[in-house]
Amino acid sequence: MADGQREARGFSAFLARHLPLFSINFLGLVAVRIWIQADLYDRYTSTDSGIITIAANLLRAGLILVMLAVIVRRGFSRKAQNALGLVSAAAMTAASALFLLESVYPSQALVAAACALAGFGIVWGGGMWMSFYVRLRPAEALLYAFLSLAASSFFGLFLGMVPENVALLAAILMPTLSCIAFRRAQALLDARADGSEAGSASEPVYDREPRSTFVRLLTGVALFNLALGIARGFPSGASIELPLAFQALHQFGAAALSLGVIGWALVWGRSLKFSSLWNIAVTLIAAGVLALAAMSEPLAPFGAMLIAAANTFSLGLLWYSCYDIARHSSWKPYTILGVAWVAHILPRELGRALIWIAVPHSALAVGLTTVIVLLLAVSMALLLGDAIPRTRPLFADFRARGGGLASSIAARAQAHDATEAGPLGVESAPAPAPDSSGDALTRQLEQLKRRYFLTEREFEVVALLARGRSKTAIGEKLFLSENTVKTYVKNVYAKLDVHTKQELLDRIDEQPLD
Repeated sequence: MADGQREARGFSAFLARHLPLFSINFLGLVAVRIWIQADLYDRYTSTDSGIITIAANLLRAGLILVMLAVIVRRGFSRKAQNALGLVSAAAMTAASALFLLESVYPSQALVAAACALAGFGIVWGGGMWMSFYVRLRPAEALLYAFLSLAASSFFGLFLGMVPENVALLAAILMPTLSCIAFRRAQALLDARADGSEAGSASEPVYDREPRSTFVRLLTGVALFNLALGIARGFPSGASIELPLAFQALHQFGAAALSLGVIGWALVWGRSLKFSSLWNIAVTLIAAGVLALAAMSEPLAPFGAMLIAAANTFSLGLLWYSCYDIARHSSWKPYTILGVAWVAHILPRELGRALIWIAVPHSALAVGLTTVIVLLLAVSMALLLGDAIPRTRPLFADFRARGGGLASSIAARAQAHDATEAGPLGVESAPAPAPDSSGDALTRQLEQLKRRYFLTEREFEVVALLARGRSKTAIGEKLFLSENTVKTYVKNVYAKLDVHTKQELLDRIDEQPLD
């Protein structure tokens, strides 16, 4: 019963925190993924659309590299971003129209032109949303990224059931809807009292990270996607058609994983580890390849479904990883996103082309290919561990909620402050010996942390502030500058909707002890 009550309170706190700020415009990535599914992935009635997927994505990867080179030399002004967004939307719309025309009047020339426009359009058609995400706080960014993935999976199931021309007609509207949602979402953030510029308040800790860390991360992502690309055409080279039941399993499975991440981290306040999430995707690939390698007709669509689910889930992981790095570094978010997406697209499509060209014919060749894919997947799992980055673990905002380092800080502060000034500057008597679950203030602070999704550092600052420490003393204890401490306090005030230290202390007192 106690666990059920805690979960109910967690869900109520989740709704109280996020519903007042929610807008359907924040889910604009749904429109982008619907467009991708309809145009580039054959509505996920199979793992991909064969040569169309390969050609469009290879062109896309090449154009991203060109765009990054231009940005490095000339920069990327707000005006240029807006212009490219409109041009990208126009190219995506034209690509959908050409694919629709080609479905009525088959032509290789129309396919080539549609692939070129699709590859060009999607370079910035989805990338522009990162400039919106970096303005969000971590909990909001996680919520909207994985909620968008879940919602687009439900729409993807519908796309798989309708005729192709109907899906392409819907896809024609998606780029425009995405642009409208993007503009409205940015305007809504502008209208917020705090400006929602969460990224600017974070320390650029990754600027101090050695370059080898990011080489390792990119290598891990590249190996994962090389394995994924080979698996998508394995073992015959052609995409395996998914019956409707397996399409439903793919889309509902991807949605369940996405909603599970939201529930685990935001509703129940559990620790969210970067490596654990990637290992889920690796496990799906390994299981899918083993099912395909069995060369059994009933297992083939099941294996293809698992591989498609791994690809879908990895999109959310990579997107949030880029956000997390961008938020804690001084590098431009679109540069981070561009480099990561090249590491995502290029190896995957090269692997897909490789298996398409050199189809393993013999049982030995199939066995060797299976071993290669599994080794690639395992190598990726070893590279993408929680030991890197060293300066700050990825997804650290969702680590050890309700315990760990933050709790030990509070406990140490309690012991140290037992004979010092209390929260209101009044000399306090020595604190009584804490019971097995900690003293009342510590438990109230833990409740506050879970309810308002405080980060570890924000919790440490609040714990010390509540025990009467000055901002200068807090900075010395946590090895932070006084200005940085003030920034954390400002962020906490915004999350709790308070404006003074007394209101903060009152909010702590409101927290239940159980």
